Amino acid sequence: MRLLSGMEPSGTPMQPVPSILVFCEVDETVLDPHTYSVDAVGRRALERIARDRIPIVLCSSKTRAELEVIQQELGISHPFICESGAAVFVPQGYFGFTVPEARDAAGYKMVEFGKPYAEVVATLHRAAGRLGIEVLGFSDMSVEDVAADCHLPLLQARLAKLREYSEPFRVVGAKPGATTRLFKALRGAGLECTSRGRYYHAGAIRRDIGAQLLGRLYRCAFGELLVVAFGDHGSAVPLLRQADVPLIVQSGITDETTHLLARVPAARLSVADSVGAWADVILEIADAAQHRGASASTI
Repeated sequence: MRLLSGMEPSGTPMQPVPSILVFCEVDETVLDPHTYSVDAVGRRALERIARDRIPIVLCSSKTRAELEVIQQELGISHPFICESGAAVFVPQGYFGFTVPEARDAAGYKMVEFGKPYAEVVATLHRAAGRLGIEVLGFSDMSVEDVAADCHLPLLQARLAKLREYSEPFRVVGAKPGATTRLFKALRGAGLECTSRGRYYHAGAIRRDIGAQLLGRLYRCAFGELLVVAFGDHGSAVPLLRQADVPLIVQSGITDETTHLLARVPAARLSVADSVGAWADVILEIADAAQHRGASASTI
């Protein structure tokens, strides 16, 4: 079933049909985490991406509210995956057909894979309490606390606290082995933990499932697409491994890029240290894919 076939949900012609599908799991490398700003060079590249209708799916540990602001700044309105794969948000009418197992959520069709935030927080504190480990999570902190501890403006801190599925937390004054014991207890309770900067993130983390769902939906709508994925940290491994073109962006974390290249041998290092550079890489791949498609159609 290829319902869009070059048409937007409204029935108006959609030209050109995208040749690639881009997943981007780069929380801080592409955009400044404090300003989410885009310079003039990046803006021009993003405008061409929009004209070419190249879908860019943001995948992040950030909240829905944070990603909505980032999408607005980037000028994109495609589906996105928030809180480490906990939920997929598809704009209403985006595909022109029913999204399986989705429910309505403020202008979106939402498919959830994570557990509710209150349940995650309760499970984290219960497990930590049994082990005698002190944890400090976003749920224990005010907006001002988050802003000060994460070096964020108040607005960004407020958006970061609007969590629905996962809890960023720190272990306070832990003895050796405490974190390992806590992670094991959380896995036993159905939660996973990832590390990102100074905080761990606890939740029902399934980064690959949402991307697989969206891949199926895009192929249903447009036919075969070349899947491109950007990642800059270890949590992006499942996403990178399922991409046709896995690209690793240099991380500021010591040895993170080296470890990531070792875990995804098929990936190549991408110079995408700004919005403009990142967008240019996308356009180069799209141009190459369209050229190959045009050459194949003449044979």
